[in-house]
Amino acid sequence: MNDWKDRGIDPADFTHLEPIPPEGVERAVVIMQTGKLFRYSDSQPEDSEVALLERDLAEYLGVRHALAVNSCSTAIELALLACGVVPGSKVLVPGFTFTAVPSVIVMLRATPVLVECTEDYRLDIDDLRRKITPETRVLLLSHMRGHISEMDAIAQLCAVHGITLIEDAAHALGARWRGQQIGSFGEAGCFSFQSNKVINAGEGGILTTDDDEIIVKATYLSGAYELNYMKHVTRSPLFEEFADRLPVRNARMSNLTAAVARPQIGLLEEKGQRFRQMYTCLKRELIATNRIEFPQEYPQETRIPDSIQFKVPGYDAVQMQTFIERVRESGLPIAGFVERHNARAFYNWRYLGEDMPNLPRTRKAIENTCDMRLSSRLQEVHLAYIVAVVRSALHHVDAMQRIAAT
Repeated sequence: MNDWKDRGIDPADFTHLEPIPPEGVERAVVIMQTGKLFRYSDSQPEDSEVALLERDLAEYLGVRHALAVNSCSTAIELALLACGVVPGSKVLVPGFTFTAVPSVIVMLRATPVLVECTEDYRLDIDDLRRKITPETRVLLLSHMRGHISEMDAIAQLCAVHGITLIEDAAHALGARWRGQQIGSFGEAGCFSFQSNKVINAGEGGILTTDDDEIIVKATYLSGAYELNYMKHVTRSPLFEEFADRLPVRNARMSNLTAAVARPQIGLLEEKGQRFRQMYTCLKRELIATNRIEFPQEYPQETRIPDSIQFKVPGYDAVQMQTFIERVRESGLPIAGFVERHNARAFYNWRYLGEDMPNLPRTRKAIENTCDMRLSSRLQEVHLAYIVAVVRSALHHVDAMQRIAAT
């Protein structure tokens, strides 16, 4: 490690979060000085930082409407409610996703129907087809870790069977399939501004849609009481139709959060290019070990890979844990789905109880997978360090295996 320190390596470099642009800092200070943190403090939407964020993100994604809320989980909840999910509904959802996604379904007293994922972390189209029934009318599709599923096949299946598609694009803001923005394929898209995402606002989320009824319902449900819907950019006669017909909760985003997030939209393309360069380098060097496998990439997708996932074939659970711990000792933020409390492994979602499915293909796909977030500020020396640490950890586990065999 001392040699790497001499080359400018600090373990803290690998856990840096996305910085707030000066414009966001300055705007946040102004908002704090005025005290207008509440999104409805101003009478006109053009004066509200939240409304401006909604306008800018809708324009970036090429959709008609956007609603800023306090988290991506809330955006998913509002999308499900606006699309007719009620207690007892069955919602299709990938078996590889973050625990918050099926948790939203459960908290709505609906039932998640988990669908298998492929070895490349995409939705298993054949299993999706098998699990479509007259009772499964909604697909909540997670683009987990930014891996884009076969959107052409999924869109066709949804159209043929009359399934409402809601996209959980928390990990895929700025990603595209055949040039179309992820989050714009379904009836609604849901995005995250939590600190580990490509836009860092601490917390926060966005619901997007082209559907007037969905945006109107979600706006009321999010907390647009009385006539506050008029302080949104969205205009629709449906606001009058649904007035006072829906319950209201406080799921709103504050102007302070929006001020931090808004200037980062303009950096997404630059960040995406930087992450793709890092990913290409790491993939090339780690595959060269002849021990590491990366998921297949599809020519139709343009990802923003702000994390890497790779497999170490042939290692059992103990060897995987040893490998992961060895890498962590060098300061890299690596995790494994073999770990007991990993919230992204479906077999750890004990709250599903009797609804816990048997997903052998998904289990096989993730049990030998390592997961590591990247920082957009990493340089070539940092990438070289990652490769060296992984190589060293492989040698360490292999040496232990040879000793145990003698």
